[in-house]
Amino acid sequence: MSIAILPMSQQYGWSSQTVGFVQSSFFWGYLLTQVLGGIWADKFGGKLVLGLGVVWWSMATAFTPFAVKMGLPALLASRALMGIGEGVAMPAMNNLLSRWVPVAERSRSLALVYSGMFIGSIVGLAASPAMIAQFGWPSVFYVFGSMGLLWYSVWSSRAASTPSDDPNISHAEKAYILANTSVSGKATRSIPWGKLLSRKEVWAIILCHFCHNWGTFILLTWMPTYYNQVRFIGLVFGTVLVAGVRDLG
Repeated sequence: MSIAILPMSQQYGWSSQTVGFVQSSFFWGYLLTQVLGGIWADKFGGKLVLGLGVVWWSMATAFTPFAVKMGLPALLASRALMGIGEGVAMPAMNNLLSRWVPVAERSRSLALVYSGMFIGSIVGLAASPAMIAQFGWPSVFYVFGSMGLLWYSVWSSRAASTPSDDPNISHAEKAYILANTSVSGKATRSIPWGKLLSRKEVWAIILCHFCHNWGTFILLTWMPTYYNQVRFIGLVFGTVLVAGVRDLG
């Protein structure tokens, strides 16, 4: 959206305030499912929650060009719905990693998995201008939405929430994983919010996460606009600069 918003705003004559609403509407939904995603993953399994989240936000992404034609309220709703789907991704991924990856290997696996998000952002930023120039801005939403649905078709047939749910894993590997993970596999009936929020370590993590997300999403959502409208840099070269800054960040 941070790339496509430039030709979209020009086509529909949106003001900077309207562009800001469109950009921020994603986070309205994203905030709603951060905690719920973890609760659902514990209850229903990370495979199901992550898979349905990807399907949800992929369909919302592909629907975006139609929502634009319906009007600004429909677009804001579509973006918020996309945020709702994407909000479960982080909690579900952490749930899966806690059940599949032995404690001694967890930091390395977390770094590998989370690096995929940064690589995806770089590839998406780099590919979008050429797609827009060749096929128009709606193509970005159709292509990336379709890719999410294609991913789900593979994910649903190959993934499992826990080693115990995977029929293809060997008994030796299953025994090793279960013996070296600290998760019982049972959903927690109640969350000790009081104890969690009374710990300074928890607040330190919250503060660090907030600062990281603030910087990251400011770069992702507004730097293409800054390069294009303030520095008068073309869309293609501007997104290369954004991708480079995103990579360094």
